[in-house]
Amino acid sequence: MIDVTAIVIHTKWLEEKRMMFWCEKKGSRIHIDDWMPLLFAWHQESYYGTFVDRDDEQNIYVSAEDAFRLFTNHPRFFLKKSNWTQDAQAMMEEAEWVTCSLKNDVVKPSFAAWKTGLWRWEIEGTSRELSDWANTAIDGLALTEPERLDADPAFFDRFPFEHLLEKNALYENLSEESWLVKLGWKKDEKPFDLLFELQEPAEDDRFWNVLVMLEDKEDGSAFEWKDDGSLPKDGWDAYKDRIGEDLAFAGTLVPFLKKKDGSFKNKLTENEAWDFLNEKGEWLEEGGFKILLPSWWEALKDLQPDIKAKVKNTSGYAPSFLGLDAIVQFDWKVSTGDIELSEDEFMKLVDSRRRLVKIKGKWFKLDPAFIREVRQVMKSVNKKGLQLKDILEQHLLQNEKAGSEAEPSMLRYVNIELNSDLSQMVEQLSEVREIPIQPLAPGFKGSLREYQQVGTSWLQFLRKFGLGGCLADDMGLGKTIQTIDYLLSTRQGKGSGQLPVLLICPTSVIGNWQKELQHFSPSLNVFLHYGSSRIRGEEFMEAIRDADVVLTSYTTAQLDQEEFQPVMWDAIILDEAQNIKNSFTKQSRSIRRLSGRHKIALTGTPVENRLLELWAIFDFLNPGYLGSETAFRKRFVIPVEREHDNERLKQLQSLVQPFLLRRTKQDPHVQLNLPDKQEIKEYVHLTTEQATLYERIIQDTFQQLEQEKGMKRRGLILALLGKLKQICDHPVLYLKEEKKTRLEERSGKFSKLIELLEAIKEKDERCLIFTQFLFMGNMIKDYIEKRWDEEVPFLHGGIPKGKRDEMIEQFQDKKHNVFVLSLKAGGTGLNLTEANHVIHYDRWWNPAVENQATDRAHRIGQKKFVTVHKMITLGTLEERIDEMLESKKELSEKVITSENWITELSTRELRELFVLRKEWVEKE
Repeated sequence: MIDVTAIVIHTKWLEEKRMMFWCEKKGSRIHIDDWMPLLFAWHQESYYGTFVDRDDEQNIYVSAEDAFRLFTNHPRFFLKKSNWTQDAQAMMEEAEWVTCSLKNDVVKPSFAAWKTGLWRWEIEGTSRELSDWANTAIDGLALTEPERLDADPAFFDRFPFEHLLEKNALYENLSEESWLVKLGWKKDEKPFDLLFELQEPAEDDRFWNVLVMLEDKEDGSAFEWKDDGSLPKDGWDAYKDRIGEDLAFAGTLVPFLKKKDGSFKNKLTENEAWDFLNEKGEWLEEGGFKILLPSWWEALKDLQPDIKAKVKNTSGYAPSFLGLDAIVQFDWKVSTGDIELSEDEFMKLVDSRRRLVKIKGKWFKLDPAFIREVRQVMKSVNKKGLQLKDILEQHLLQNEKAGSEAEPSMLRYVNIELNSDLSQMVEQLSEVREIPIQPLAPGFKGSLREYQQVGTSWLQFLRKFGLGGCLADDMGLGKTIQTIDYLLSTRQGKGSGQLPVLLICPTSVIGNWQKELQHFSPSLNVFLHYGSSRIRGEEFMEAIRDADVVLTSYTTAQLDQEEFQPVMWDAIILDEAQNIKNSFTKQSRSIRRLSGRHKIALTGTPVENRLLELWAIFDFLNPGYLGSETAFRKRFVIPVEREHDNERLKQLQSLVQPFLLRRTKQDPHVQLNLPDKQEIKEYVHLTTEQATLYERIIQDTFQQLEQEKGMKRRGLILALLGKLKQICDHPVLYLKEEKKTRLEERSGKFSKLIELLEAIKEKDERCLIFTQFLFMGNMIKDYIEKRWDEEVPFLHGGIPKGKRDEMIEQFQDKKHNVFVLSLKAGGTGLNLTEANHVIHYDRWWNPAVENQATDRAHRIGQKKFVTVHKMITLGTLEERIDEMLESKKELSEKVITSENWITELSTRELRELFVLRKEWVEKE
């Protein structure tokens, strides 16, 4: 229990208009939980302090009115005057003074402050001024406890009045009494209200009329005011002078209502009527007057003319479209309701500087600000032309909330009206099942499933219009054979001079592509450009003339960019397109600069870690479609990744959907009939040795973390992450011991791995083991070879292509039972269906990458039930992060996160994440 007599509570009024509290004992801050309940034991609204804002520095923050209530209601049986600083005591005394003034009904708005452009309160009968925090507190009470102020109910309907302060000078000729009436603070005793009625001009007249009406407060009847001084009802004569004062005030608020001699003007020009409708009428309402406008204005005031770009009719758009930058011919039309004007008719109205025009018996509004925007839009669009990407973006986002854009489209005011041909094309882009199914290409040796025919037809449809597409099917759904059918279709009727298709893939799958092309399309002439003996220069250009497909690797494409960039390829296909995801790398930049009639990206994970990866792939497919990288970051990355803006995420999904075809193994229409897959989490304990190393690393690193910030701090966290992963795998991995002894005894995870392998071998089954550490992979390989006297292949980044192909072929031929793979080198592009167990020895903590690796076995061709083992060390960050990923699965599927999110956690959150829960340490 805290010693209440020893604590001191501090207060500070902040510029952001809220009060900060903190508590000290002998000069040191006390934890919030030790003192806040003493203050809020009375405050049910915040659930006794539970929902009060707080920070890591042990400060709490409350609104001015809550501070006011606190100062006047805090439990004095807990806290004495001596528990508060002198500043806090002064605030308490002021709060008590305001409370007493409120009870005596002497708190009122300050007319003197208003005339200087400030909104303040004052206490009648005293010259003492209220502090800023007390003024703000009374503002809060006026909104939340209006009954504490002695004001007419009309005041609270219009409060707060800050927006009127810019017009404070217009009130300076009023008496304080009249000003309080205009605010609604005091009741207006007149039996009638002054009403201004705006009437549209007669057919042969351009002047608008303003009638001054006297509306009876009791029965609502209205009478036109005559300047002869007569009033229509008994008892109204006593308020004749008030009418003159009110009209003078109206003339001050709206100067064009006053003639030079000071009398009221009831004839308005069109521009004056426009101002009255759009702004000045509201000023009069704020000044306490009533306004009656023409009945049609309510419907028209928020209705801007509809600017249409009507696409011209042509016979068949397909031959003329060459990508998203294609220019579309159109005519401008402007309409309001059922009135439609041509561009010439509209511009004549604009040039006449009219604001309100009656056409065919209906009023037409021409807002000057809107007209300026429209003129700029027309000028810009007429200069560069209307492009297909403009049409498509507007169509795709028409059902999404507009939101605030980093770079607003010039076409945001334009309604693009499609002709029948273009409408059909856009509809087919939006719904893949509307695309006609193409027959198998001549020369294709095999068959396609129904969903695969949809995929290759989709690629051919995009090619027809010069639009790039990303085939993002789940791993194992046959992206390769869909692409081969597409390749064969492009070579039909190949003309002289038609250059080949460039196919770029990771080195690890070049052999796979060679075999698949040979198997399904033996008629295609495939030229392999890879290896130290590859040709260049004129010899290269000569060699590719007769080729249908040039096959190369990402590394080679970057090294030989001088050979590739001058060529206008018939198509460019990127397999495992996530290899260009980092837009700033030389590899990504060089490949995105390549030219091709059509571009295709193949990847099961178009987004692995960040949305910018999606931008890089689309910058290759359809340059400029998602804007510049900077604009994309502002428009989508920051709102989605930092602010979790779901509306902006939906907009992005709408924009990319026509160019990204994704089917999963779970989709009903895929009907793979794959055997089931079971995921098992294999929980293991740390040994005492592992636990000791784990705790020592945490203690050493957190001492450094307290001193570091920025990139250095993030670097320390990532290094700690790697070290803890290594310790969870095996102490030998972390310590880098050359002599590897007692391997099963020193690691709970390694012991579990051997147990799993024994069970798999008993059933004569095969398994893949994934690890992200080269040292760990070699250790597993060596142990199994020694223990069971069998050869174990280990595929990693250092294995040359020929050896990789040999390893894969031997495993598929059942010459090996266990295949160890590094996650980076073996996680994509491989077909290893002879394995029916997948063991993730250490977790990548990115579901997309982990699932890619699993799908090396769980894919078309798999005949057995697949069991996936995910090894997790209990009590460690492995278990904590697994729990967090499970709880955020839905978000991960939208924008998959990487390990980098860990670096943004606070030190306290990091401790909770990394701390070792000792109940799970294996006891010796």
